[in-house]
Amino acid sequence: MSASQLELIANQVKHLPPDDLIKLIKQAIELLEQKRTASFTPSETISTASMPRYAALFGSGKGLFASAEDADEYLRAERDQWEE
Repeated sequence: MSASQLELIANQVKHLPPDDLIKLIKQAIELLEQKRTASFTPSETISTASMPRYAALFGSGKGLFASAEDADEYLRAERDQWEE
């Protein structure tokens, strides 16, 4: 694929609504796993069962904090602990 084709696709992806972008990411992950499995010999195949499914994390924290301010306060407290 040429750089201009890849740039065209990237520009189209930027305009996708969030739900469609999530679907696209999931499909890309599945395709990557298929290609990775197909490119290795059976003795080299990486078990995808032990690999984290990052796409499954989308939206998993929704509702964890009552407001954006609560989330910000939590992150600031965590960062303060790192500096101690």
